[in-house]
Amino acid sequence: MQHSETSGEAHAGPDELDLALVHALQINPRAPWSLVGKALGVDPVTAARRWDRLSRTGAAWVDGYLALDRDEGSVYAQVEIDTGGHLPEDVLTALAADRRMLSLKQTSGGRDLLAIVGASSFDDLARYTGERVSRLPGVRGTRIHVITAVPVEGAQWRLRSLTPGQRALLRPDHGDAGTAPDEPIRPLDRRIAQALGTDGRMPLTELARATGVSTPTVRRRLRALLSGGRLSLRCTLARPLTEFPVSAVYFGAVPAENLDAAVQALRTLPGLRMCSITAGTHNLILDIWVRSLTEVHTTEALLNSRLAQLGLRITERAVVLRTLKHAGRLLDRRGHSVGAVPLNSAGPQTT
Repeated sequence: MQHSETSGEAHAGPDELDLALVHALQINPRAPWSLVGKALGVDPVTAARRWDRLSRTGAAWVDGYLALDRDEGSVYAQVEIDTGGHLPEDVLTALAADRRMLSLKQTSGGRDLLAIVGASSFDDLARYTGERVSRLPGVRGTRIHVITAVPVEGAQWRLRSLTPGQRALLRPDHGDAGTAPDEPIRPLDRRIAQALGTDGRMPLTELARATGVSTPTVRRRLRALLSGGRLSLRCTLARPLTEFPVSAVYFGAVPAENLDAAVQALRTLPGLRMCSITAGTHNLILDIWVRSLTEVHTTEALLNSRLAQLGLRITERAVVLRTLKHAGRLLDRRGHSVGAVPLNSAGPQTT
């Protein structure tokens, strides 16, 4: 039996159907409403109306970006930014609005801000952090941790609202795109990613207009990017609306020969949002969502016990006080989307 709702129905927050809808779009971000409705047992119009309300209020959104460790034309890094506790709002706004910034968080601990940035080369990364970020008013210094791999990232994270049967029905089938897995990223691919960074469910006709190619061309290229794992599409629910309202970052180190085994062990953590392998003081930087502040410590204890045999050492931990930008999405103080400034890792010279 299908559910229905009236257009005037009001919601104080996400209900079970909203959460199921978000879970459905996490599995298949560009699924047609007919498929979503079939999986959830609702009318497609109801599903579309529900999503319109969630996205319009900034409670949930879908966006896209090139997979960090599959974009051989760019260099990515976790960058610590020290301001001595002085964080003028205009400086934060300028950083968040920068197209080199994929994410930006204000944290506790040994740095004031933690960012994920993209650049076209190591030299470009050095110039960007040294000439752009370090010269902003109040910035005292930066520390760069070059990302070498991202085995776990937010597009893989799921709510737990749907049954196995519903999940199977929604699972996308990108098929064989007919392109080599190691095919270089094209300029068109970057235009596609930037356009989907504003709306991951952008219709193909609009995506074609935004990228300056025909609809068949953009359809073919999008299919190739998705089937090859080169493009990440992510449906996100504002973190305060999930069962994990607290975000923590753990900086750790594990012997290089144990990295693969450590990553496999980490994949079972329910709140793990991102695992970055970096070349720096810490070779593991973990973003984990937890249910409460006390879980910041119990999660660290779990990490230490589960990976003790692999030599893991958590050297520092931090609580995220505020997320200003999340995978190209600008957030307000409630964690809701208020706009998008998609990543352009090639810098100002790219049009």
